[in-house]
Amino acid sequence: MIETLTIVHITAAAAWFGHKLLIPGDVHASIRDVEGASRFVARIGRARRLGLVSGVVTIGTGVWLVYEVFGFTDAPIRIWTGLGSALAIFVVAVVIARPAWKRIRSGMEDRDPASASSGVVRFRQALMLENLLWVLALVTMVLT
Repeated sequence: MIETLTIVHITAAAAWFGHKLLIPGDVHASIRDVEGASRFVARIGRARRLGLVSGVVTIGTGVWLVYEVFGFTDAPIRIWTGLGSALAIFVVAVVIARPAWKRIRSGMEDRDPASASSGVVRFRQALMLENLLWVLALVTMVLT
């Protein structure tokens, strides 16, 4: 059971981290493509759904693994630090990335690249912060 749970956990974590590696480049390349705006918005929508599902599965299976492997009371502090980092990714997504994405999407849908560009820097910063938090989670849970 633990082996299967670990495989699901690692697969979900890889999807959670990997799905957003190409997004900043896609935003940069697509922000001025007025004709391709609907395809761009759809791509990001798919990426957001994949990120949400894989993030929830990663955290859910991670908590389950903690219970199975250590028990909640005996889990090392590094595991709780990693969990806190993973949960912080969701906070960054809601507080920073989502509002920035709304500005980008609105500008793209209104065919106004200048308006869409107003959210790009903040969106990319949010993704970078999410990636740093993800690396922190990885380091605290796996490499220590």
